[in-house]
Amino acid sequence: MTDATTPPKQSLGDRVYNDLRTAITLGEIRQGVVFNEADLMAQYKVSSSPLREALTRLRQDGLVKVIARRGYTVTELSLKDFHELMQMRLIIEGAAAELAAPRVTDKHISEMRRLSSAKLVVGDKASYRQFMQANQDFHEKIAEIADNGRLRRAISQMFDEMQRLLFADLDIGDGEELEHDHDEIIEALALHDGKRARTAIIRHVKQSRDRVIGRMIRQQKDFEGTNIFD
Repeated sequence: MTDATTPPKQSLGDRVYNDLRTAITLGEIRQGVVFNEADLMAQYKVSSSPLREALTRLRQDGLVKVIARRGYTVTELSLKDFHELMQMRLIIEGAAAELAAPRVTDKHISEMRRLSSAKLVVGDKASYRQFMQANQDFHEKIAEIADNGRLRRAISQMFDEMQRLLFADLDIGDGEELEHDHDEIIEALALHDGKRARTAIIRHVKQSRDRVIGRMIRQQKDFEGTNIFD
């Protein structure tokens, strides 16, 4: 007998999949880095079967691809990909916020404030994971409150793809200045004001977009003009 509140034990394949997925989406395994099964088997102390199961799922998620005779690499996210994802965020998250506003409870507000209180400590890798996961959980929470499973899955997939760009190079970038800027969104939701909540989250998404673009400009990344983001 197990306690009904005890989460089910993960299989080896699930454990490896979840850890690799987190490492990729949070940018711990960078784009362009090639890794092979032998390296991962040693790292996770598993046989080839659960590892291949995990890698197959990551390929299906579009997060890794096979490099012939070399192994695997994280699927690269281009500036066009980022532009498309941000356009989707503006549409989908704006709708989720407006739908959520009439349903928000005090308990929801408390939980969103808790997620937004996560701190990022430059140089502390554990805090990076906690900070980035809290950010994703916050945005998914809004779709959960809206009671729309498809919206939540869409938001989750978007964050899986773009978290690594949103929070890249924290050690050398703007990590010391970074904090969750969700106060305006929370305030609008607490007032049950759907239009205000939509406006607040659109402003938040645009600020995140501009921060990434600014970092890329500072690092002199090679991309085709910034006018596509206007």
